[in-house]
Amino acid sequence: MASCREDDDTVDQVMPPDKKYTPTPYALELPPHFNYINSPIIPADNPLTVEGVALGKKLFFERMLSRDNNISCASCHAPSEAFNDQGMVRSLGVGGTLSIRNAMPLFNLAWGSVTSRRFNWHGSTTTLEQQAFGPVRDPLEMQESWVNVASKLQGTMDYPRLFEKAFGTNIIDSNLVVKAIAQFERTLISGDSKFDRYFLETQEGINIPGDNSLTPAESRGFDIFMAEGSGDCFHCHGTPFQILWTTNEFVNNGLDANPDSGLAWITKNALDVGRFKTPSLRNLAFTAPYMHDGRFATLDEVVEFYNSGVNVNSPNIDGRQKPRNLTVQQKADLIAFLNTLNDSSFVTNPAFRP
Repeated sequence: MASCREDDDTVDQVMPPDKKYTPTPYALELPPHFNYINSPIIPADNPLTVEGVALGKKLFFERMLSRDNNISCASCHAPSEAFNDQGMVRSLGVGGTLSIRNAMPLFNLAWGSVTSRRFNWHGSTTTLEQQAFGPVRDPLEMQESWVNVASKLQGTMDYPRLFEKAFGTNIIDSNLVVKAIAQFERTLISGDSKFDRYFLETQEGINIPGDNSLTPAESRGFDIFMAEGSGDCFHCHGTPFQILWTTNEFVNNGLDANPDSGLAWITKNALDVGRFKTPSLRNLAFTAPYMHDGRFATLDEVVEFYNSGVNVNSPNIDGRQKPRNLTVQQKADLIAFLNTLNDSSFVTNPAFRP
């Protein structure tokens, strides 16, 4: 998609000169240790505002975005599941159509394009605004046109007023809808797991109530995660100082001898076949099943795949992918560490609920 403007959009309207458009700036509240990474990316043409975020939240849960008025963004991205699809291997669209990918969880998206400049499993968009355009028109998802979406929203009592507060116009178009949704999505920040609290105490000297020390198993699991000759997970998922627990790179991790096209679907480059975006390891307790196609139901299956199931003959496989040969105890310890990255406060945050 070349831009955020759709051919079927109405022309943006401006406030009359006798009225003043003054949205309230919205300041992201970042966990203290997020100062170790780059600042979040906020587009100059879509700054965060209180009114815009509130509108985006309402739209995220709005079922009128779909053809049958039964599916919203939240239908496949539930807050209680770290904005994942509640255990579904692949999400269901209007009329029960089956999507082609496992729904990605949504958090820390304000940094999602810092490295790769691409979103979605196969890198089909370069901004959150662009990403929000796709599901509405997708024949496997919402199956609606943006003309109809704008018309439905325009015909309500509240949406024209909310758009005017957020963007200075009561004329609704797709460009403003996706801008609002992207604003809300950039506020979905997860940074309060057990390991986050442990990191803040040990690295920043910040005293946090409760026992935030790692158990012996969790500590051993962290060492396995960080050891090149053992788990060697950090090359793709980062270190504690990278905070996001993903490098956001596109990698062929050796799932298949004849892999899905992945990033090559977009780039048309044969070297990108089988490359998918590396997901964050945060909130794994809430985001099963795993991988782009949801093939693994449990973390035990994921760890065992990397331990012994990597297909080294897969074309374009990342050179860091290799069998780990971990013992039963080492695999259990690694999973114990991964579970310290779960952020219960994120999935229960009332600010992210309708």
